[in-house]
Amino acid sequence: MTTVLPREEEAYLGELVTRLTGNLGSRLVGVYLFGSASTSAYEPGRSDLDVQAVVEEPLTPGEKQAIIQRLTQQVLPCPARKLEFVVYARGSVNPASRHPRFEINLNTGPHEPDHVCLDPEGESSHWFLLDIAMGSASGRSLHGPAVADVFAPIPRRWTLEAIADSLEWHRANELTSANSVLNACRGWRYIATNTFGSKLAGAEWARQREDCPAVVERAVAARKMGEALPAVDVGRLYDLVIAANRSALDEVI
Repeated sequence: MTTVLPREEEAYLGELVTRLTGNLGSRLVGVYLFGSASTSAYEPGRSDLDVQAVVEEPLTPGEKQAIIQRLTQQVLPCPARKLEFVVYARGSVNPASRHPRFEINLNTGPHEPDHVCLDPEGESSHWFLLDIAMGSASGRSLHGPAVADVFAPIPRRWTLEAIADSLEWHRANELTSANSVLNACRGWRYIATNTFGSKLAGAEWARQREDCPAVVERAVAARKMGEALPAVDVGRLYDLVIAANRSALDEVI
């Protein structure tokens, strides 16, 4: 089922596709909406718009700059918290790669400076692999073929390894945030069920478990307030999820 976004977000995505097709023509394979906006979890004003584009061949430096200049907040205001936009050459996502190499990684929005990266070596690859793995299940085509016709499936082992990398990053950089807890719950659900969903869906799944730490319920309430959570309590959740992930990795051939 296609998730219906607010009119302003739909119009924005339509204009984004128009600008990409105008720039790239037939070299544009497809444009895809991933993340919460492709599910029922999108929250206006709180969620990002995660968009992935695929082109036939690698872009020249000039082509990359032309795309960036047409999509930044200054020239195309994003109605969401921010736009997270990634461009891949087709060969980088099919066949699948353990370390997907993007052409452009652009984050732009009303409340923070633009982040532009054109060198995959400058970013941690697990974020991009997880986006593709999750998008394969729920992504929506805005232009071009279906997601499954463009992005090759990500092997479960690679996804589990990327989850481990994600947990390590969150533990080192923002352990006490609600986002850290909800991200861990989403990973935990995948580890146990081989199914991805939104962070809130992961938290709801975790709350049904007898071994779920109480900090998960507190994180659901705290996410709107930006409240820091007790590091000791979050650490207990992480210990559970990391142990489950290690066991799952041991079972994968």
